[in-house]
Amino acid sequence: MTQARPRGLGRGLEALIPMSKEGEALVPQMIAVDQIKPSRQQVRSRFDAEPLGELAESIRLHGVLQPLLVRPLGDGYELIAGERRWRAARLAGLRTVPAVVRGDAGSDGQLVLGLIENLQRTDLDPLEEARGLRRLIEEFGLTHDEVAQRLGKHRVSVTQSLRLLGGCAAVQSAVASGAITAGHARALIALEGQQAQEHGLKVVIAKHLSVRQTENWVRTYSPRRRRRTDSTAELRAIAADVESSLGLPIKLSGSLNRGKIELRYSSREELERVCAKLTS
Repeated sequence: MTQARPRGLGRGLEALIPMSKEGEALVPQMIAVDQIKPSRQQVRSRFDAEPLGELAESIRLHGVLQPLLVRPLGDGYELIAGERRWRAARLAGLRTVPAVVRGDAGSDGQLVLGLIENLQRTDLDPLEEARGLRRLIEEFGLTHDEVAQRLGKHRVSVTQSLRLLGGCAAVQSAVASGAITAGHARALIALEGQQAQEHGLKVVIAKHLSVRQTENWVRTYSPRRRRRTDSTAELRAIAADVESSLGLPIKLSGSLNRGKIELRYSSREELERVCAKLTS
């Protein structure tokens, strides 16, 4: 199994790993495996045994081809990037690994680097990715646009990913296990309340609904003991469509016949972009 660099590395991360802030190349050094501690910014909650074993076998044969990225701690080092390689190296029985030590960036900058590196892995489940995106926004004050730019993603994909965190525990668990897709989950999140989402999840799994069929089911769903159609689910579905189109979080209040739409933006660029879409 080859140790190719993760796809989609942002330009900022790609430049920061091999270079110091003065523009000088940073030479990897051999560091004891036991001196390195896992990163606090790791968003992946699972490391599948089989792929990790394959990487360990590759490391036994060829060594660690891509250096880890670490920062010094009082009694050792903390990983900024490369936890999977570090785990595989331990599994392979290596005593030392090549690592680039970064001590020239501020603490927040290094933590953001670690989060971004982990989010650019291709084997994260959608919930792991969404939680990592939320940390970049809530803990480090990045806007949706800034997160998208750093990760090389579209602004809408960031917003769509974050919407998964609005699902009930059962829906989130089903996404993480692969029982349903992120698309199914976003449709079910349009249902109001845990009970409705859990019911919708059971229907989707039992009937093997596609994402489009799930969206249609959500639009027509009406809880018992209500005489009129539940417009809330339809409003939430409409709000999701508008958010996807505009790339901004919105708030709908009222009914299908009368109400209010609120748009929220966090920069002048976002305001100008949404105005251009509304007037085009």
